[in-house]
Amino acid sequence: MVYKMERTIVRHILCIILLTFLLCTASATAYPIHPDDPSIQTALDYLRTTQKDDGGFGEEGRGSSPGTTSWAILAIFAAGEDPAIWVKNGMSTVDYLRDMNAEILAKGGTTDIARSILTFHAVSIDPRDVDGIDYVKELKQRLKPDGQAGDHVFTTIWAIIALASVGEDTSASVRWLSSQQNADGGYPWTMGAESDPDDTGAALQAFSAAGVPKDNPAMKNAVMYLRAMQRDDAGFHYGGTSATNAASDAWVMQGLVAAGVDPSTLTKSSGSVVDHLLSLQNPDGSFRYTAHVTDNPARMTASAIPALLGAPYPIITPVVRQGSFTGTTPSQQLDPLPIVSPLSAPGDRVITITDDYLEEVTINGYPERIISLAPSNTEIIFALGLGDRVVGVTDYCDYPADAQDKPRVGGYSTVNLEKVVAAKPDLVFAAYGNTQDLVDRMRSLGLCVVALNPLTLEGVLDNIDLIGTITGSEAEARILRNDLSKRINAVQEKTVGLEYRPSAAHLVWYDPLWISGGETFQDEVISMAGGRNAFGDKDAWAVVGFEDFIVADPEFIIVNSGTGMGTSGYDIIYEYVMAEPRFQNLKAVKKNQVILIDADIISRGGPRIVDALEEVAEALHPELYAPSVREMPQAEASSPLAFVPLLALLSLALFIIVWRKRSP
Repeated sequence: MVYKMERTIVRHILCIILLTFLLCTASATAYPIHPDDPSIQTALDYLRTTQKDDGGFGEEGRGSSPGTTSWAILAIFAAGEDPAIWVKNGMSTVDYLRDMNAEILAKGGTTDIARSILTFHAVSIDPRDVDGIDYVKELKQRLKPDGQAGDHVFTTIWAIIALASVGEDTSASVRWLSSQQNADGGYPWTMGAESDPDDTGAALQAFSAAGVPKDNPAMKNAVMYLRAMQRDDAGFHYGGTSATNAASDAWVMQGLVAAGVDPSTLTKSSGSVVDHLLSLQNPDGSFRYTAHVTDNPARMTASAIPALLGAPYPIITPVVRQGSFTGTTPSQQLDPLPIVSPLSAPGDRVITITDDYLEEVTINGYPERIISLAPSNTEIIFALGLGDRVVGVTDYCDYPADAQDKPRVGGYSTVNLEKVVAAKPDLVFAAYGNTQDLVDRMRSLGLCVVALNPLTLEGVLDNIDLIGTITGSEAEARILRNDLSKRINAVQEKTVGLEYRPSAAHLVWYDPLWISGGETFQDEVISMAGGRNAFGDKDAWAVVGFEDFIVADPEFIIVNSGTGMGTSGYDIIYEYVMAEPRFQNLKAVKKNQVILIDADIISRGGPRIVDALEEVAEALHPELYAPSVREMPQAEASSPLAFVPLLALLSLALFIIVWRKRSP
């Protein structure tokens, strides 16, 4: 009897194991996905809606851009369609590329030139002869003797992919890239930075394009790093406590394919990375950036398509597969977040305020559990003495020092909503860079959200008053505002009557050249400090060509020291300006009037923006100031650290500009 019972139990156990195996196998998404699969076809349908009348592609509410157009063309080509016959209003993608040829060359950075080579191939244009321009030659001119292209790891990665695609020798660049691998097996965006999944996935594609064997230690170690970086929801994120996102998923999947690894084998209890990426697809075919945020959907969709098709860069031939097609399993659905019962802060007070989104928000009591989703918000909150009430900040909230000890709830545009909800805040201070989607989602969950978006120094002062009112810190806010106002007035009293105002340019980045135009903090700071913005006619942050910059010939060039959202003193922009041969005849360079300023103080809409105003005023008009005891940053004292937050700000800049035009 006992023997029979044991046999019965064993059979039951085996049945359970077999059933579990079959269920897991049935729920796994077939990979790579066939071009005819609905997930690919609806994604292509969505991309059609983003083609503009000039034949190019752009995000909703924006015009065409060379970058978005390139990503879209590569996705279309990967899916087996001919991008050249995608026409809108009589204009094709080829028409757009030819029309933008001069601008791409004039304004394009190293990665832009490299990506253009892949794009021209996809539309059957010889990249060595695009209306007389040799893009391959242009890219090779950016190679250094040791094989590095541009000044970073990511620029070299793109150069290898592009040059390998046209049969150029990339051996020196491959050796240089191999030397940049970190001890954990991953690759950073620039020398000395931490590894990240995105650049590691891209590095694998570069190695594969250059013919590096898949059993090469550099590739094997990179794959091991990626396996270790997969999150519990099966997706990947850029780093820190940020949310998993479509872009990181795509880079990793393409990198794994290049290394000969099936991405669907990288699984967690919720499924594979393939399932995670599919879970981010919207009903209209577009892809969200994160589970709760739709940001640059055209770009995200164009990234997802090649990744799902199993097509790493460079895409030399379209994905074509023979045989029967059985379809894929519907993508996984993320577990819904619980609706939060609105937390009433202590006290009987009830007030209603209007935030910078022009939303009326009712505050019950005095908030005691505050989350800040932007470094600028965090600086104001701590300046008002409210640090003890903060229960969560972003990865980039690093000032004051006490803010670094607070729990992290994700990045700036990759907020981890699960962490926000788990912190049980009674108030969340958001910012435009968090995206409207996230703010709406938080409110739908019952969270009390106040969104801040100061566009001017006066706006910063108003935000100080608003936070003071909300938190019951009116007296502290009044004192802080009065102090900052006095300092602003002191600068303006010195500069208001000036007959001569020197031209100045604020250079945010250099590959390509990004400058601060009109309607920015930097533009206002330059004006208040007694200067005039050499690019004040540009729309907010903009890319300009070398010729444009040289013709403007600003008397002062203001460059960031540090990352803009971190603690680095890496003065890479200063070093570039002083060493760039084409800049040596600029007035600012010849007269040693290239000004270093902490990126954090001139980029954040917090109290320290006044520090930036004072520093710029003293630099532009030293005659108005007594000898200063302030030590200006020195380039030679720099040490490299991750510069990627600044690049993230640049990608967000266009997004914020559009919001400003469409919203408040």
